[in-house]
Amino acid sequence: MSITSLPPELLTHICHYLEPQEWGALRITCHRIHRNALEAYATRYFGTISLLLTREGLDRLAEIAASETLRRWVQEIWIIPNLLEALFGVYEATSADHRAILNSGLFATLERCLPRLKNATTIGLQSYPIHLLLKQADYHSFRCLGLHELKSQLNNPALNINLGIPSFQQKMLAMPLGLAFSQLLDAIIKSSRHFQSLHTCGSDGYEGFRLKYACGMSLSSLKLPESLHQNLLPLLSDLTTLHMCIRTRDNEQDAFDEDAFQRVHNILVTVAPRLKILTFAQWSPFDELSPLYFRDLSQRIQFSQLEELHLQSIEVTVGTVKCSLQTAAPSLKRLSMRRVGLVDTIASAPDPGPLTEDSGSWGPSLSTEVTNEIQGLWTRIFEFLADHLKLRFLQLSDLGYRGRHIALEDDLYTERGQPDAHPSSNPKDIFFGAERGRQPKGYSGSKDYYFDAAKASVSFKRWVMQLRIKMLTPEFGFGQLPGTINLSFHQRGMRPAQPGNGRTIYRP
Repeated sequence: MSITSLPPELLTHICHYLEPQEWGALRITCHRIHRNALEAYATRYFGTISLLLTREGLDRLAEIAASETLRRWVQEIWIIPNLLEALFGVYEATSADHRAILNSGLFATLERCLPRLKNATTIGLQSYPIHLLLKQADYHSFRCLGLHELKSQLNNPALNINLGIPSFQQKMLAMPLGLAFSQLLDAIIKSSRHFQSLHTCGSDGYEGFRLKYACGMSLSSLKLPESLHQNLLPLLSDLTTLHMCIRTRDNEQDAFDEDAFQRVHNILVTVAPRLKILTFAQWSPFDELSPLYFRDLSQRIQFSQLEELHLQSIEVTVGTVKCSLQTAAPSLKRLSMRRVGLVDTIASAPDPGPLTEDSGSWGPSLSTEVTNEIQGLWTRIFEFLADHLKLRFLQLSDLGYRGRHIALEDDLYTERGQPDAHPSSNPKDIFFGAERGRQPKGYSGSKDYYFDAAKASVSFKRWVMQLRIKMLTPEFGFGQLPGTINLSFHQRGMRPAQPGNGRTIYRP
């Protein structure tokens, strides 16, 4: 039997395994097979496309949008607004071109292309360390427009110098994310496009190369005046998935733009009744954000279909957590809380206030009375989750109290079910290292605590209600909780001395 006589479905399945250069050879040698299997090629390499902000990247997007054959297969568009942030001086020409696009060119291209990409349902921003982009030998299933040109421009042995993740700092990315998201929203308005999924920082599907390395767009670089804001809201009526993460300030001297902050909140309040998946963060790197901001939002927001919620990098109180989840209770099945810090005032014991560089304010230095109060606050949240929600999956990561990290002691960790790949990163990535002998009981070498009802041999209520907290010193904090980035032991290359030592030491 000739391969050309195979059913189209089987031919499409076979051709799905071809690499780009093999597709080129097929187009030259057998037009009929190439034509019949074009769907496999288009869905694999154009269903999801990423866009580098280079001239070639914008031109390639315009070409795809102009192609009647390819544009109908585009479903997801991911914009990468960071480029060479850590190599500004060395690659000045490329960076200058990228900045010009970031400030204006992106909008012009999106305004022209979005109306043609009628089947695209997802649009958002992504962030990748430059060394990972440059290591991609070929496209495979990662379609990144502009990557070929970037590799050609930067084909230099010097690229092997200091291109690791340590140079990829979140503070460098908040501003590009805000600028790019501003142009993205403007293009949505001008093109009158409706999307089902909108992301400020990245995808929540951790598949293959698509990882989320930074989260939080700068509020000061978000350009959303009231006139555009009012035009935008009706165009978001189809949203079922929203990833919205806000970084309130880039520098300590920056003013807090409360008007822009409230407009972002209004977007969430408007689309909440139709959302099925929500990722939300709001935080200040330098100081404790007033719990009033989340309280006001929690009182206004009304969910009716929410199935999956990810709270991250946010300061809350017991009351605001309960209020925000109340309307989601009938439908919510999956919940993750990452870098979530309680800021409730402790009334029955001396209030410790926020974390400072004074070792006396660190978690292990707190009195037993204060620690018990913090345990009581988290227990009230766990009790609410057990009694009022019908969760099938829960992830708890990097929890804290006013900047202080806590670990959880879990006597039932062997019965809670194995963690699945979503909605979190790999739970085995981070270990205590040399200090593993000081692990809390039930700590399995992971900073993440999961419950998976499909695999657990114990009820959710029994598992969550037996969790106990252990206060950690700052050096055991795996990520910076909101409001603590300016403390010396959270600066790159430094760690705190042990409590009572009163000094700061450098990492070797």
